[in-house]
Amino acid sequence: MSRARAGAYALWQLRDYFKDRGLPTVIVGTLAAYLSLSDILASDEREKVMGVLRARFVTPEAVDAAWRTYVDVTFVTGILGALVFLGALFAMNGIVANDRKFGFYRFLFAKPVTPARYYGQAFVLHWAGFMAVIAVLGALYGVVMQPVLTRTLLLVVALMFVAYAGIAFLLSAAARWDWLSLVVVSIAADVLWTRFGASVHPLAKLLYLLPPLHRARDLYAAAAGAPMPFAAPSELSWPLLAWLVGYGALCYLAGLIVLRYRRLAIV
Repeated sequence: MSRARAGAYALWQLRDYFKDRGLPTVIVGTLAAYLSLSDILASDEREKVMGVLRARFVTPEAVDAAWRTYVDVTFVTGILGALVFLGALFAMNGIVANDRKFGFYRFLFAKPVTPARYYGQAFVLHWAGFMAVIAVLGALYGVVMQPVLTRTLLLVVALMFVAYAGIAFLLSAAARWDWLSLVVVSIAADVLWTRFGASVHPLAKLLYLLPPLHRARDLYAAAAGAPMPFAAPSELSWPLLAWLVGYGALCYLAGLIVLRYRRLAIV
């Protein structure tokens, strides 16, 4: 029996990402960035922040630098953080479930290529495609405002994508409503960790079944490279980042195991 090469599908998978998932990510990211920056740069908001900065800093240069830092960190922690979640949601939405739902797997696997290898490769290519989208959007932001993407920030974005996308990949491999499941898991993790994270009750240990996604904003702020003008500098928590990416990576591996042993014909 001849063996199909999964690598032969790579260019098609990457093309499908940019056409069906990457373009919506660019559109949503550009629109969200425009609306956010318009609100931050509005006269009322700017004057309010500048008033605080003038009272804290002496020279106009220091005030201007602090203002730019405020805009950059607000953008990174707000818009970029949300874009990573949405980008992972778009990239993984129906990555397995749609082929199962519409019966496309009958054509995809007419040749002897394993579902685990095919969809595992699609995950990696969608990850690479998303990082290319982030690089483009970051370059556009740098033209309009000032360069904000650093190696550390790109690393945090890449790893946080794995944290979200890994969960979505497992849910898509195991269930139909993968995008809705990811939203539910993310909201549940955020709410439960925020409310019960400091609890000493024995049942609070069950929180460790969910990733501490409520602290993602802290990672983006620390990776931005400069402290907020109104807050003390923060250091990037590598153990927290390792926890989140490790959770996502384990979900990804679990998804591959599901694809290895679960029949795609089962809805």
